[in-house]
Formats: sequence, C-alpha cells, structure tokens
Amino acid sequence: MPEYETVGKRVPRVDAWEKVTGQGLYTADFRPKDMLYGAFLLSPLPHARILHLDTSRAEKLPGVKAVLTAWNTPSWRFGPFIKDQTLFPREKVRYVGERIAAVAAVDRETAQEALDLITVEFEELPAVFDPLEALKPDAPVIHEALSTYPGVDPAVARGNLCAVTRLERGDIQEGFSQADHIFEDTFRTSMTQQCPLETHVTLAAKDHGGHVTIWSSTQNPFLVRSVIAEMLQVPLNKIRVIPPLIGGGFGSKTNYELEPYAVLLAQATGKPVLLAISREEEFYRSKPRHPCIIQMKTGVTREGILVAREVKLLFDTGATADPGPSMLAPTIVRGPYRIPHLKVESSCVYTNKIGCGSFRAPGGVASAFAFESQMDIIADALGIDPRELRLKNAVREGDLSSPGQRLDKVGFIETIERATAQANYEVRRIELARENQEKQGKNKRRGIGMACGEWRLSGGRSSGAWVKMHEDGSIGLSVGSTDLGTGAYTVLVQMVAEELGVPMEEVTLVAADTEITPYDTTSGGSRVTVSMGNAVRRAAREVREQLLELAAERLEARKDDLVIAQKQVYVKGSPDRALSFRELSQYSHTRGKGPLLGKGSFTSPLPTSLPTYCTHVAEVEVDVETGEVRVLRVVAAHDVGFAIHPTNLEGQIQGGVAQALGHALLEETRFDQGRIANASFLDYKIPSSQDVPPINALLVEVGDEKGPFGARGIGEPPIIPTAPAIANAIAHAIGVRIKELPITPEKILQALRQGGRQKEMT
Repeated sequence: MPEYETVGKRVPRVDAWEKVTGQGLYTADFRPKDMLYGAFLLSPLPHARILHLDTSRAEKLPGVKAVLTAWNTPSWRFGPFIKDQTLFPREKVRYVGERIAAVAAVDRETAQEALDLITVEFEELPAVFDPLEALKPDAPVIHEALSTYPGVDPAVARGNLCAVTRLERGDIQEGFSQADHIFEDTFRTSMTQQCPLETHVTLAAKDHGGHVTIWSSTQNPFLVRSVIAEMLQVPLNKIRVIPPLIGGGFGSKTNYELEPYAVLLAQATGKPVLLAISREEEFYRSKPRHPCIIQMKTGVTREGILVAREVKLLFDTGATADPGPSMLAPTIVRGPYRIPHLKVESSCVYTNKIGCGSFRAPGGVASAFAFESQMDIIADALGIDPRELRLKNAVREGDLSSPGQRLDKVGFIETIERATAQANYEVRRIELARENQEKQGKNKRRGIGMACGEWRLSGGRSSGAWVKMHEDGSIGLSVGSTDLGTGAYTVLVQMVAEELGVPMEEVTLVAADTEITPYDTTSGGSRVTVSMGNAVRRAAREVREQLLELAAERLEARKDDLVIAQKQVYVKGSPDRALSFRELSQYSHTRGKGPLLGKGSFTSPLPTSLPTYCTHVAEVEVDVETGEVRVLRVVAAHDVGFAIHPTNLEGQIQGGVAQALGHALLEETRFDQGRIANASFLDYKIPSSQDVPPINALLVEVGDEKGPFGARGIGEPPIIPTAPAIANAIAHAIGVRIKELPITPEKILQALRQGGRQKEMT
C-alpha cells in the first residue's frame, strides 16, 4: 500500500474547534429580525373523520400572524415512493401526531395558546395497530384511495398492503430437495427511534423578489430544494437551502419534515419563521426503524453447506409509506454467504401508527438479526462451530453478489479471522461453556457470540465537487454534502490536500449550500466518502493537471518529469528549477488561461456497488435470576477498504455498536391505542456511557479501486451484526434462544421458564 502524506493519518478534524468551543451555529441558534415561531396542532386520535375545524379564535389572538390548515394551503401530494401524504388532512386523520394545523406567532407561548384555541370535531373510526391484523379482509382500511396514489403499484397494492417485492435466484424447490436438514424460524424486531440529540429544526424566510431561503437540519438539502420548488411551482433557482451544523441524523433528516410548513408560514406572514419541535414531537416525526416479522426457512447439507433459503418479511410502515417500499430490498437476507437457491417476498403494510423511515442500514438490521441468529441455530443443531459454519459458506472473490455482480477484493473472511482471533472466540466458547456448567446453582452465566454482516453503497446516486486555486496558491473546496458529525468534511479535505501536496490548513471548505455548491444526492447510505470522495479527487486531479501543464510550459520541461511537493512544482532531480503555487496561480490569473479550476462528478453504478463486510464478537453476562444482561466487550472487525482517517472510522464503528446495543437490549417504541407510551428520554431507554462496554474496532483494509484511495463506505455496517452477536452470546450463556428484539429481562426469564418446563417434559 502506498505511503501517503495526509490520507491514512489521524489528523485533527476540520470542524473540531468550532464544536469544542461552542462557536458553531446550529439552525436553532439563528435569530433574524422579526422572526416568528411556528407550532403544530397534532391529532389526538389514531383514526378519525374530521367533521368540523374552527380556527377563528386562534386567528384573532393578539400576536398570531398566520394559521394554516388543509383549506388554505396547496393540495399537494408527496412521499418518496408512494405519494400518500398531504400537508394537512382534509377528511380524516390516520395516526396520533398527524398535523392538523400550523400557527406562526410572535413567541412560543402565544403559538401554543393559539393551538389551544383551535377546535376540532372528530368522528372516531376503527383503527388497526398490528400488521398481521391489518392484512385481514375485515381490517379498517387506512388509505381507501390507495390505488389512485401516484407511485403505487396497483398490481400488488390492496387494502392496507402498499408494496411487495419478490426475488428468486436458482430453483428453490430443487434447493430444498438437496438439503439434509431444513430449519424454519420466525424472528421479530421492534420499532426503534433515531434519537438525534438535535431535534428537527427549520428556519425559512422569503425576500421581496420571491426567493426563499431555508436553514434546516437536513441531510438532504438538494432534495429539500426540489420538493419546495415542486410545492410552490417555481424554478429551483428561487429556492436556497443551507444546512448549518447538524446534531445527528442517522437517516431521520433525509426527507422534509418541517421545511414545507416553515416556507408556507413565511409566505403567509412575510416574516422569517422558525419551527423547532420538542423531544416528544420528535418521537412522532423522526421516522423510526420499521418493525419487522421475518419468517426464514433454510436448507443445509449435513456438512453445513447452505443450499436454499426462503424468506418472508413483513414491514410495518405505519400510516405513511415514506421510504417503506425501499426497505424491501430482498437481496440483503442472503447475507454474506453463498446460497445458490433463494426466494424472498417482502411486504410493506399500513397501520394506524406513526410513519417509519430510513434508519441506519434500513432493512439490514432486521435481516441480519434473523439470518445470523439462524446461523447459530444451524451450527448448534449440526454440532458445527459457528465460526466454522460461516467460513464454509462465506462469499469469496469471484462469487456473485446478491444483486448479481461478480465480486472482487472481498475482505469478508479476513474480518471473521481478525475478530475471532482478537476475541479468542473458539477458546472462550469452550471455557465459558465449562464455567457455566460448573456454576450450577449460581445466578451469573457468561456467553460469547459472533455475527457477520454485509452492506453496500447506495447505487445510482451522484455527487459533484469543485476545487479552485486562489491567487496565493491556497485551495478552495466546494461540495454539496452535509456532515452529520461523522467527520466527512475532514476526510474530503484530506483527499484534496493529498492530491495537491499541500497541508490541510491550506484547504478551505464551503459545503452544503444549494446556491453556491454543486449537487449531491444525500448524506446517507454510507456513500459520502466513496461518492463525494471520488468527485473531490477528480476535481483536485484536474487542478493538478492544470498546474503541471502550466509548470511544464514555464519551466520548459516535460510534464512527466515534474514533481509536486511543498506547494511548488519542480523538475525531478533539479529542485532549483521550481515554481511555487503562488507564482503559477498568479501567472495563470494574469497572463495565462485564467483561474485554475477543477470539477469532479461521480455516480455510483446501479443497482448497488462496493459491498463491505464485517464480523462482530460479543461477550455477555446474564443474571438468570433477574434476566439482566451485561455486555462485557465487543470486538468489531470491518473491511473499510482503506482507512483515510482511522480515528473517524473507529468512532463510526464504536458509535454503531453503541446504537445497536440499544436495539438489542433496551429500545422499543411502545404504543397505547396508537399513542406513544414512552415518548421521552425518561421512558425510552437508550444506552448511556455506563451501558457501553469496551469496543475494539479492527480496521481490515482490502482496498477496492472503485473507492477513493481504495476506501469503502462505513456509516451503516457497524449497526448490522451487533444485535445478533449479542443474541447468540445470550443463547450460549443460558441455553435458550430468544428470537425477538429487544431482548429484555422479562423475555429472558420467560424463555428460561419455558426452557425448564420443556426439559421436564422430555
């Protein structure tokens, strides 16, 4: 691997100073003159017809400047796949928390008082909260006009079923006929919240020329620009979106939760309007992870070779489809294994609950919990070590990926070997089993478990970047990406500095402003380092080529004989024959072809590309009297391709493991007739620093030239294998298997009781 000057180094982050000192500004920090405050009236019922809505008293309240409802806003339908949403409901509400009206007032207190003055008369309708119940013929229909919605597939949509995706590879019947053993299991995952520390916040203003400016905590400024332009029926150049610093997203800020309302309130009042929702409202609006029921049938030979898998997944999308249809990517249920015969059916179902969305590795977390739990079930039944079973079936170079691409540069087996070696997996598995046997009558049991994962860069999405050299030889970089706290901006600056041979301090960054930066699809899907990184590198190389051509002309030398280093270009072997960046740039500005400018674009190929692989090993301690689980340590090995910023990568892995720890043991959005029963950090438990164990992040570097410097995406993979690794460790510790997340003390105690009764019966 080449030795680099800047990439591959643990350099300080470019945004560290402003965040550590508190000087950085988030959207809620902006306070323009005459700013108004917005607020929403939310539905208290999960399913009800709106008989009468009266806003007259609210409109007359001193300090109230606008009240919006379905009757004075555009009848605009929206949604990323199925356009099943409107700004406000006109005929009926479909979930608790649906927005019925919005107000803008001189302060928050007045806005809240105005909401209290709005009266709504409802006729309550039957509601359905379980996806299996929602599929029954006599279930209440949530979207009666579903077949007429733009984006819906009328061939599959009926009743509350809004989308179905199917996949077949090989011959499933032939595959099962080759199997010596068939395993059938059903797994369930819960609805988990994204919980960014910063709730959704948007500020919108409109000038006298009709231009709208939006400051918003969005991962996707260019999408926001396009949907607002569509809503207002204006050209894109009338809309400007600027994301300030963003306090976390995880996918919750990929869409447009507040921006349309802030813009319409600003239009109605002629004043800037700030919408900043409360933590409780964030629970209703942040688009949590889809709960899922997974029925998995897998056929294996007596030697443990996987030959066939049939899977049915049922995703509960809530009352709105949102990105639900995209959660159905059936290829991910194969996992990082060779399975010649595969049949998958994924369904997305409406219920009278909050809508779900894209949450870090959407679809992948549920699938991995199922197939990695079943891998251990198979290993135990066949008497094969779980590590050995995975190695027998692991994808290798030359195999086909799930979407049908031929794989090269595959580091999967190396992640298994690195993680299990670091965790001393095979030895600990034997030691702990013996210790548990010797501890009969004592309440603590320990276990160790492993799990693997596969993810891929989202395909078919584009990024653009500009690089320019200033007159003094310093560098400017312009990108449309946002940084959600991942360190993406630092990585992009590192790439430019490396390509142009300058210190990072010589590169200034302008980012995420739709008016002055080039287009980027989104900051999500594990794509920024690869997609924007490739665009940035191409732009920097274009400037580099211009520099070399200009220097070759000025130094009367061949371009191939020139070297760039220390902010100058010199002739190889003759360092005295040199020109500085300043000299070259000034010459180009005054007597050459003009400013040195580079542009770069990149679009990842369809359907998916650059898969990445990982293996996690978890060791746990279970109290069999209380059901309490304590995770003692996690070893997480990831094929990152090339570690452009090792510290950032380790932080991403550790953060993903910590987040998945909550999914595994703690987190579940609980409902009482459609109302969230734990919509606060007091009641919705997420891991604290005391809950997070030591996490050993191992960076496996099997570079792939499709990524910049060989790098792969790493944003989502760390959350995928953690929960099944913990579940496998718990099963190893207590001898019973729990197939539903989260694995709570109550479920453990119930499983132990049932396991004990089963042993007595046998």
